[in-house]
Amino acid sequence: MILSEFEKTARGKVVFNDGEIIAGMIVDCTSSFDNDDRYAYLTIIPENGPLKGKRVQCPEDEVKFVEYLK
Repeated sequence: MILSEFEKTARGKVVFNDGEIIAGMIVDCTSSFDNDDRYAYLTIIPENGPLKGKRVQCPEDEVKFVEYLK
């Protein structure tokens, strides 16, 4: 999954390779140039579940699918 396509702040859904799904506000995307490793990261704030309201970083190599929600 190429996370650099998700640059705007909006409500979205992240589906991980292991099947876990997080829906919430996508607030940031950093490229591999911004990090000390070779992956881009998407940051989402989940709207429900045990991580509700926290910033969750999603590394590109663990993300299967991302989409913006209405």
